[in-house]
Amino acid sequence: FPAFAHSFPLTARRPSQVDMAEGRVIVVGGGLAGLAATCELLERGCSVTILEKKDNLGGNSSKATDGVAAPGSALQAAAGINDDGADLAKESPAAEALIGTGPKDFEWFTKIFGIDSELVVRKTPGHNGVARTIGTKTHFPGAVITYASINMLQLIAVAKPERLEIITSASVTKLLSPSSGKVTGVEYAKGDSTKTLSGHVIIACGGYAGDASADSVLGKNAPDFAKLPTTSDDRSSGDAIKLCTAVGAATENLSKVDCTPCAASPPNMPDSAFKLVVSDAICGAGAKLLDAQGKRFTDEMASKEVRVDAMSKAKGPFRLVITESEAASVQWLCDFY
Repeated sequence: FPAFAHSFPLTARRPSQVDMAEGRVIVVGGGLAGLAATCELLERGCSVTILEKKDNLGGNSSKATDGVAAPGSALQAAAGINDDGADLAKESPAAEALIGTGPKDFEWFTKIFGIDSELVVRKTPGHNGVARTIGTKTHFPGAVITYASINMLQLIAVAKPERLEIITSASVTKLLSPSSGKVTGVEYAKGDSTKTLSGHVIIACGGYAGDASADSVLGKNAPDFAKLPTTSDDRSSGDAIKLCTAVGAATENLSKVDCTPCAASPPNMPDSAFKLVVSDAICGAGAKLLDAQGKRFTDEMASKEVRVDAMSKAKGPFRLVITESEAASVQWLCDFY
């Protein structure tokens, strides 16, 4: 790691034809999106300041339990799986673009942190039985990927503070936008002081399902979902969306909220609105969903939408059951839950 920290730019260059202008760039958000953006900016010669509102980097990404669906990945190729992701690409032009570049982008990101040996490709629901989700052999994939990148970036910030500055516990309160309409920096609060930073701004956050109040982003755009328990915590408050719309940014698809069928109450908190998401990798390994009578009532490998609809029509409590032999490939997940 120290050798890497002293040898920027990166050698595992991201496959892209677009070079970014040099200069100070402010990345708002220290989750996986912000960490990946920071890596590419450093690689392309920019100096970066990360602003993260919580005490630690990682965001909600650090608790991701499934992995990343990456059709056409090198892991699939090594396993003899031919997968062009056509079923995902047909959803929208944006999805098609993501399928076209996403696998190589993901491999670029994991290679520079040397975690390739920890990755596996596995089946998860909603992908027609194709093993295309890149996860990790042990531990939550979100934790493995984000912590590796955090450790590396912290070393870089110490070794080359002129290239990278990491400011945590810093809440952006305003995007600076003069009469021209162009965003030229940010105002942020840290402790009892308010400061400003000038530079290009990248908003690398935007989760909003953790605030279900009536005037929240979720409450205004998807009020039916606001009535449900959530696996999002207070980090997903929608404040980044509000910052952007305050300076004229447009939004779309805010009513499209993902509803997961498998979540569990935290220990000793059965009535809490906050739930722990149960990794779909367990269903991918062969687990079965049972209703109150102990009977299967849906296809566990179907999409989330199909399983959520089936649960709404069945009688709970519901149980997720897996045999000992099937659990071997996800034993650490079973032990966790």
